[in-house]
Amino acid sequence: MVRPLTAADFDAVVELADALSDEDRYLRFFTLHPSHIADWAQSLTDPPAGAVALGAYDHGELVGVANYIPTKEPHRAEVAVLVARYQHDRGVGTALLGRLIEIARQTGVEHFVAEVLVENNPMLRLMTDSHLPIAIQRCDSVLNVDVDLRAIPQNQQ
Repeated sequence: MVRPLTAADFDAVVELADALSDEDRYLRFFTLHPSHIADWAQSLTDPPAGAVALGAYDHGELVGVANYIPTKEPHRAEVAVLVARYQHDRGVGTALLGRLIEIARQTGVEHFVAEVLVENNPMLRLMTDSHLPIAIQRCDSVLNVDVDLRAIPQNQQ
């Protein structure tokens, strides 16, 4: 079940982050030991104006989160997705991103942007599996990804 996160989900979000492997933690936060997990969880469970944060639950357990935050550029939002390792390749990220895309389109967001580490194949695969046009620019070990939400997915044309 995918639903908006609320303040009541704070502990579950922290637990999800704490349970990450070192590799998954690095891929999501660009560091092995992020010191800002509580702030991150707070930003998801009490998002700022214009931001959206969703959680995916499996039998009452939080197994993934996704969010977007508007950028300073109009009609653009930074997107991020995190799924528990044991839930990879089960459609959790796809469901979260799909719902975020629906909400973004309804609120006038035309592009999702993200900074993704070159080695973060799960996130890159998730974005390309959206079948939306994607522009990628490499800057050292980081890929700047831009997903055009205005297009009809290529698999639906």
